[in-house]
Amino acid sequence: MPDDESIVIKPREFSADLLLPENADELEKFMDDPLPAIAEAITGAMAAGPKNWMVMGGRIVQAMLKGKLFQQVSQEIKDLREKGKIPDDFADEKKYKYGAKSWVELFRIIDEETPDADRLEALKAMFYGVNKVSASDGERIVNYQLFQIAKKLTSGELLLLRAVFESYQNSDFNPSGSVSLQQWATKVANRLGHGLIALVLKDERALMEHQLISSWINSSQLPPHEQTVWAANARLTDLGIRFCKAIQTYQVEAKPDSNEENGR
Repeated sequence: MPDDESIVIKPREFSADLLLPENADELEKFMDDPLPAIAEAITGAMAAGPKNWMVMGGRIVQAMLKGKLFQQVSQEIKDLREKGKIPDDFADEKKYKYGAKSWVELFRIIDEETPDADRLEALKAMFYGVNKVSASDGERIVNYQLFQIAKKLTSGELLLLRAVFESYQNSDFNPSGSVSLQQWATKVANRLGHGLIALVLKDERALMEHQLISSWINSSQLPPHEQTVWAANARLTDLGIRFCKAIQTYQVEAKPDSNEENGR
């Protein structure tokens, strides 16, 4: 093999074609046991010989992590279906709006981006909201929009949103007035534990852009230290509250039963 030839590690049984709604049955078969396909890809890569291992090292680790995420998410979806919280035929687009589409998008993100734990948790929560057995069509539409927002947020932005939600739940701010942006950022930074106001101000822009928290009261042309914000709900909008509660609901409903945990 020429030294400059690129090496691409792809599971033999996984391809972009699986990520089409009409191939939902084939995708489900892959999700039942994804690790053998990942293992085949790694074994084939290692067979290329030691001179290529340094080039392939990162891709091998990526393939292993991706396989683990496939397995984890697949098991969680299987558990939710067995508990009757997601219908067995949730991928039937004729019956459930955005069912197959959200499934395809979730696994595409795992395949292409290998998201970290915080992003994956938010994505799974919105996926669950779309496919929850008791959800109306209206709720599925809203949760699919929340899914689109979750796809665009970084882990840092999600951690900030969680801290703001905790401030809201604990009534950290007087709901009847306004506070300076610096005061708001200081309190949230302390709740996050790092105390870095600049980091909070960096990540809050995206939350404002997606209308998860309210915008500044003053002109955006002014520097941050001259800005004020409404203290109501710790700045969370109704959309932001809905987003955070969707994650909270998923964490409760997807949690294994105590007898399941003892049996594993």
